[in-house]
Amino acid sequence: MSVALITGGATGIGRGFANKLADQGYNLILTSRNLENLALAQKEIQNKYHVKVLIYVADITNESARKSLYEYVENYPVSIVVNNAGIGYSQNFYEGDITKEQEIIDLNITAMQAIFKYYTKKFYDLKEGRIINVSSVAGFVPGPGAATYYASKAYVTSLTRAVALETKHIKGLKIQAVCPGPTKSNFYLTSGTSKKYYKANPDKVAQKTLESKRTIVLPGFKNKMLHVLLKLFPTALTSRINYRIQKNMRKKA
Repeated sequence: MSVALITGGATGIGRGFANKLADQGYNLILTSRNLENLALAQKEIQNKYHVKVLIYVADITNESARKSLYEYVENYPVSIVVNNAGIGYSQNFYEGDITKEQEIIDLNITAMQAIFKYYTKKFYDLKEGRIINVSSVAGFVPGPGAATYYASKAYVTSLTRAVALETKHIKGLKIQAVCPGPTKSNFYLTSGTSKKYYKANPDKVAQKTLESKRTIVLPGFKNKMLHVLLKLFPTALTSRINYRIQKNMRKKA
């Protein structure tokens, strides 16, 4: 039976993918830094879907931890990788904490790229496999008020587009980025924004992505319309609007 590897797979969008892939009969390997969340996800998914769920605690921003993860996963027939782990931070760049910004770069970019590259090379040699990088509609517009996070998602989307084109001749290899809007998850805990703005259903985000053949997946009508509008209006205007939205999303002191 095929296996899916999901980073950040215990909660939020990662958990949505875990649910939907388990429903399709995939066994799972879930990894994150939080053992409690992983154990709970393992128990709930196994009880509901009757598949095997393995958990692996790792800080994937650490290179040696990533290598250990690769070695562990090598024992299983992984055919899908969901590169989901990510964090956010909402603060003006000039007054933001460089440590928190570096954490975004380390996880959303460096760790994402390392895992993406490892499995692209592996699946390329096998001539089959599927990689889904979790990006965001944030990647389509500059994000004043959360500049580093928005830039990190622009990187994910751009990189995915390029690699998908480079590997297009491998018919059995599918590379995608999903770009959801604010989705129910623990994202707000690190981003410094209010929980009430995160409304999209992570299971629906996962389902729409798994059903799609597109390289860039925009789950939901609102996200598709937003993408169209961002193309129609000047970037200077959409950036100012986005800055106002970002300010409103921050938690009130």
